[in-house]
Amino acid sequence: MAIKKKSNLRYILGICVAVGLLVGGYLALIMFGENIYCKSGQEKMYTTVATGSSVDDIAKNLDLVFNVKHPMGFRLVAKILDLEHHIYPGLYELQNGMSAFEAVRLFRSGKRATVRLSITNARHYEEVLELASEKLEAKYDDLISLTDNRQFMDSLGFNKANTICLFLPDTYEFYWNTSARQFLEKMAKEYNNYWNENRKNKAKSIGLTPQKVMTLASIVDQETRHNDEKPRIAGVYMNRLNGTATGGKLQADPTIKFALNDFEIKRIRKGHIERAKSSPYSTYEHAGLPPGPICIPSKAAIEAVLNYERSNFYYFCAQPNYSGYSNFASTFEQHRKNAVEYQKWLTSEGFN
Repeated sequence: MAIKKKSNLRYILGICVAVGLLVGGYLALIMFGENIYCKSGQEKMYTTVATGSSVDDIAKNLDLVFNVKHPMGFRLVAKILDLEHHIYPGLYELQNGMSAFEAVRLFRSGKRATVRLSITNARHYEEVLELASEKLEAKYDDLISLTDNRQFMDSLGFNKANTICLFLPDTYEFYWNTSARQFLEKMAKEYNNYWNENRKNKAKSIGLTPQKVMTLASIVDQETRHNDEKPRIAGVYMNRLNGTATGGKLQADPTIKFALNDFEIKRIRKGHIERAKSSPYSTYEHAGLPPGPICIPSKAAIEAVLNYERSNFYYFCAQPNYSGYSNFASTFEQHRKNAVEYQKWLTSEGFN
């Protein structure tokens, strides 16, 4: 009878060991084996952890973005490593075939990837805010609310008309979880880094503030795509600002397009100028610079204004060809001749 009891005990112990080995093997598999796969078959993919996320939120997002073979494995490791109290919002890069243990350690470490955001010559700063809200956690409504907040924008040194000056064209790196305030404050820091003492002194020496330089540069950018021609065009506008030939009026066609919000106009006519009269951006109606830039100016145009070409040119007109360059004139009579040639060419090419 005792022998039979010992045999049963060994049998039960054997089953327990076997079950233990199976359970242990399964747990090891779901915790340390390959578990998280990229749906597209890529070597790596990205997932975000939003501000205020819980372990459950992270797990659900993983299931949404990746093929997770053993979802329980991630939750189990997260519990063991206390991920709930060590969550860092941001963008994370996960390798194809990553184990649950590796994924949890990554999230727990806070080793986040960065987001590259490229700002180009947008016409309105709202376009930049929309881009930022698409690339970052910052919400568009929060960004708009802050740019509409006069106290906040005053603290950065900008007003409604020149808010667009805050955004210099370049490629910037951010953490994905950047807030609306952090985004705008970083842009202000980049602006101040660009406008160092040397550039500010150059602006002052030509009678302009940095923001007025950017306003003129935005017009120069719209007049030519050729960087080598920008200093000469900038010089023409500086002559108009400081001379008597146009009564201090820039008479810049791009400002009429901006005033009318019609950028498809090929040839500015009297009717366009008349319709734009009520706009503060009409440089045919108002002397001096418009209230702010008509687009985000390129750095090449900013440098062109700061280092504008000194000349006696007051006028310029596109050359009668597809080169994109202009003919320059010191007198209105010569300018009229150049303009007539260009208008004839436009008509011959079918631009009515």
